[in-house]
Amino acid sequence: MRLKGLHHVEFQVENLDTMEQFCTDFGLITAERSAERLLMRTGGEDQCAYVAVRASNNRFVGLAFEVDDAASLEEAVTHHGATPVRDLLLPGGGRCVTLTDPDGNQVMLVHGSDRHPAREAYPELLINTPLRKVRLGRNQHPRDRGPARLWRLGHLALFVRSFAASSAWYEKTLGLVGSDIYHIPGQPQAKIVGFFRLDRGDEYVDHHTLAFMQDERGGCHHISFETQDYEAQQRTHRYLGSKAYDPIWGVGRHPHGSHVFDVWRAPDGARFETFSDTDLFRTQDGTNLHDISTVVMDEWSDDEPTRYFA
Repeated sequence: MRLKGLHHVEFQVENLDTMEQFCTDFGLITAERSAERLLMRTGGEDQCAYVAVRASNNRFVGLAFEVDDAASLEEAVTHHGATPVRDLLLPGGGRCVTLTDPDGNQVMLVHGSDRHPAREAYPELLINTPLRKVRLGRNQHPRDRGPARLWRLGHLALFVRSFAASSAWYEKTLGLVGSDIYHIPGQPQAKIVGFFRLDRGDEYVDHHTLAFMQDERGGCHHISFETQDYEAQQRTHRYLGSKAYDPIWGVGRHPHGSHVFDVWRAPDGARFETFSDTDLFRTQDGTNLHDISTVVMDEWSDDEPTRYFA
């Protein structure tokens, strides 16, 4: 089967009101709200990117991928033990099946969802450098300080109890390809962190759509939404700070994937990230293996990453 990208993520949350307010301030748009469920979308073409269901505890439930065709749903049922094909009861509709990964997370496959008209983008930044001057006789256009203009759910990272088991399942079942894998110092066979991209052959895709970090806690480490550029991220960072939300890490730049990131703590404890300017790879670009002791997490700061994983 061929995955097109992430469709949505789902969480259980104790307080839908505080989560809706945070998501709105973060840049998501309410698609549907009831006493029991909150559905949020980005300003891109998705109809729904974040699902929160009211519950007695806060918990990550699962993730969903969009697939190329209906045959992929049948393949998941026949060859991978997915649930029978059924209607997707979310805005945009479509059909879906559900698998369960080695940690018990629900992994839904979706086909046939309608798209939503994308919102207007900011005018592109015009950057003057010593080698190229393009902004002449004018100021840089103004940007609002406020919620991010989010374009899509781009990736998420999971705590997994066994990196070997989870990576093997996602590679075999969904065809993910490793981009950068980290191992314990001196033990290249002991892989514990990895960034995985979609397999779409000669088509360029994001450096990673899923990341796995071996940790007995399980659950979701962070969910990440693409924003237009680092200028938008800096302005939203300032806005979220004015709302007294809890910043976790950023604005920074990761070494692998190269994207600019900014991570915030949601009221339910989940980590929400904006990202921009990510690397793109094809299937034939292969997999890189690294000693984890040689890798820094942020190219722009010397801050210890401990709080990123707490």
